[in-house]
Amino acid sequence: MLGDAVLPPINLTDFEEADMNKVLTCRRCRQGQMQTIERVELFNPPAGEQVEVRELAVRCDHCGKETVLSSQMDENLRRRAARKEKYGEYLLGEDIFAFRRHWGLTQQAFSRVFGKGIIAFSRYETEKAYPDLSLTRLLKAAMRHPEVFKELADAAGVEVPFWQSHGEAEQLRKVRLLSVKAPTQAIVYRHASTVPEHSAFASELAGQLPQQKQYSEYEFHETDLEAA
Repeated sequence: MLGDAVLPPINLTDFEEADMNKVLTCRRCRQGQMQTIERVELFNPPAGEQVEVRELAVRCDHCGKETVLSSQMDENLRRRAARKEKYGEYLLGEDIFAFRRHWGLTQQAFSRVFGKGIIAFSRYETEKAYPDLSLTRLLKAAMRHPEVFKELADAAGVEVPFWQSHGEAEQLRKVRLLSVKAPTQAIVYRHASTVPEHSAFASELAGQLPQQKQYSEYEFHETDLEAA
């Protein structure tokens, strides 16, 4: 499972990575050389067939000590991410882990937010179990819309440690209105998120659109303030 094969970064007290073009000598036994190997990890997402991921590592040919070189980490992350195409609607364990850590919550607190048992998210993050589709869709909605996550946390009585630093910044987006040339010369907008503050823009735009055509939906184009 995911948690059973978490690979530690290279420890420079044990190994010496002087040059990737040279032989790596094991500093634990100082006799062996580090040989590149592949570790096989198996995943069983509900969406379909078993998924095999081969991760790079090195092993001393004398004492047998294994570790992962810093130069191998990016490739391992790429190989892990590539399995997503086999998951259908389901989330990767590391995606759930990253989402929880983004808000600074413990696994227990995160479980309370989504109405699950104490150890539920420990199992989801290590892919020893998978959330059902209804919970998966709720997680995705909360990932896309911070205000949804905050509402769930408030309802569960869970404080979100990083809300002040992360949540407000994510909601503070500048709405840029893009005109679209059309035969009717109408300005059409699409609501790009469910942030409540955007409703005011829709009301304001209602008076700007041609009277001969009614629009039930307005398009908004969101860009981060930093990019504006």
